[in-house]
Amino acid sequence: MEYGQSKRFLDSLADWEAGRPSIGPVEHNLPRMRHLLECLGNPERAYRSVIVAGTNGKGTTASFLAHLLSESGHRVGLYTSPHLHSIRERVQVDGTPIEKEVWAECVLQIQHASFTFEEAGFGMFTKFEALTALAALQFKRDGVAFGVFEVGLGGRYDATNAWDSEVAVLTSVQLDHTEILGDTLDEIARDKLCVARPRRPLVTPSEHEPETLAAIRDVCETEDIPIHWVETGHAAARQRPAWVDRSLTLGEAVAHVLVDDVADVDSATETFTWPGRYEVGTTDPLVILDGAHNPAAAEALVVELGGQAAKWRFVVGFSTGHDASGFLSALAPLASEVLLLAADHPRSRDPRSLTSEVPDGLPCRIVEDVDALKFLLAADDVDPICVTGSLHVVAAAREILGLVEEREGISEDVLLESLRCIERAVEELGLELHTASDDGNVVRVDGPARSLHFMRNKHPFNDYVSARLAEDKAYQYELFLKAGLRVPYTMKLFNPYADARFNRYQDHASVDAIVDSVEERMAYPLVVKRNQGSFAQGVYLEHGHDGLSERLELLFRHSGYLNNILICQSFVAGKEYRAVATGKQVLLVYEKQGPLTSEGGGDLNPLHRPGGRAVRMEDTQLLKSFAEIAEGIAEVLPLGFYAIDAILGVDGLSVLEVNPNPVCYFYNDCNGRDDFVDIYKRLLRREAIEAPPSDMTLEMGED
Repeated sequence: MEYGQSKRFLDSLADWEAGRPSIGPVEHNLPRMRHLLECLGNPERAYRSVIVAGTNGKGTTASFLAHLLSESGHRVGLYTSPHLHSIRERVQVDGTPIEKEVWAECVLQIQHASFTFEEAGFGMFTKFEALTALAALQFKRDGVAFGVFEVGLGGRYDATNAWDSEVAVLTSVQLDHTEILGDTLDEIARDKLCVARPRRPLVTPSEHEPETLAAIRDVCETEDIPIHWVETGHAAARQRPAWVDRSLTLGEAVAHVLVDDVADVDSATETFTWPGRYEVGTTDPLVILDGAHNPAAAEALVVELGGQAAKWRFVVGFSTGHDASGFLSALAPLASEVLLLAADHPRSRDPRSLTSEVPDGLPCRIVEDVDALKFLLAADDVDPICVTGSLHVVAAAREILGLVEEREGISEDVLLESLRCIERAVEELGLELHTASDDGNVVRVDGPARSLHFMRNKHPFNDYVSARLAEDKAYQYELFLKAGLRVPYTMKLFNPYADARFNRYQDHASVDAIVDSVEERMAYPLVVKRNQGSFAQGVYLEHGHDGLSERLELLFRHSGYLNNILICQSFVAGKEYRAVATGKQVLLVYEKQGPLTSEGGGDLNPLHRPGGRAVRMEDTQLLKSFAEIAEGIAEVLPLGFYAIDAILGVDGLSVLEVNPNPVCYFYNDCNGRDDFVDIYKRLLRREAIEAPPSDMTLEMGED
């Protein structure tokens, strides 16, 4: 199973977050989850677990506890929800999300459990239950000492409550999700307190509302649950928001319950980060990103923001089920303006439905498109900005601000940027452009010579076979060597687990044999990647025998039926460049500047990391070197429009690969669209205006 297939399987399950709840009775939730864990061999029993429930702060508490235990020398698994950018963020070991291939392997085991699952009589498990099981399975696989599980919703029927955790944590209790959990603090607290177990400690703040305190004392006395009350006052020395500090204090208290030797808390606090929770997006202008989503969290947020500025402009989005009116009322004393928008998520509320819930006198605007955030966050206004109300809106802002470590995949904006450039080029040339598909992904440009179709970043300037050859890295390197181009030493590796129909391609019987062969010819570090392009996803830098063995094992076992080739390549240190070319002519060269991690991989492209920039190059010698490369490529691979990725090492430029469908998004994001608009104008003049009609067109005209 490939990672994309694993996501497809999970997305086919019932999912409350996406508005597709399970149709079975809630009483079946825990028996169903226990049955799933049993099918997987009860992995949750392999380590000590902590369950964290509450309305606000449970994610921060869980993540800080995991961080503190890790800093104390223990291997720790962390399961949280929801995620910001990648679903893999929900399952982390020692602060790192598990890799895609490992994720897919766990999902495959869960899929196998599903084949006869409904025979148990509880219905099919949900997506959240599958993710909870995946976390339990991965934590056992990684040999963690502790598994920290954040409750998804409530507590009584939540999947994380299907087994007995060693310690339970209850953070704040507020009126939230009242349609599910109840209309009073007493009802909500009692639902959440179901995560605690008799004779096992419950850690909770002492500053609850009286109604909540009464419920805690009653339940714990009745169930014989020992309470560890925690004073969670603000520790000013840590210079963190008070409501965040309370979460850190809770995490510290739980750590002391679990282990004797706890790491220095102040030091751990300094190294702790939790994206999207009172996160500074930029300082000039000041932009704060915070996932607060209920009135109590909004009130705490306003207290902290008020200490930095008297007035703020709020960018706010809400999911269904949240108290938008109470939230906006809490923001009102500090708000110079509220901008309402909807994130790209099934449960996001239409901003037009929120206008009636805006307090009288509060200036308010509706933002129709999340893309408009880019201009809002870049505006030079007097008031600082806070993006809040929904983690989905916060995630969109983080992507715009370039704070994403690794994307789940290439977004539609990236692929559609080429069409935006073509639209401008067509307008400036005076040509006609027509939408050729209902979804707008395909357009037709009509010129005096001929018409051309474009599909997102796919273009008509390459012939079919040349484009297909250029999409396959294995064939690329063979052609480049014949052309005398400098390329890193490259080995083509065929999947030893491939179906028997592919036996004629096999040259190694096992992964061990492949590793031996690689090590005979190459030195570490080296790069492993798939032979088919994937926007720099699935590119890994390996530093030793064990890492290479595990990487190949994962990639080969989880490859598609027809995707059996991997590329192993010598690592070349140096600056990375991209040249955009047509035939033998180079049109544009830019450097990919930015941080490059030396460990792991998945995406080694500097432009895909925070702080990455595309910087146009005008160096004469560099341009001449790329022109020579383009001439060599044109001799063996005639392409009308393509990109060359190369590394400038000690021996000169080494060609990494050719991309037959260049993406202009990352360059345009740094430099504007003018350069690529000019490139498309040049290509359109040649192909749609000046090109003579083809022979087939003439024959059809004569008929």
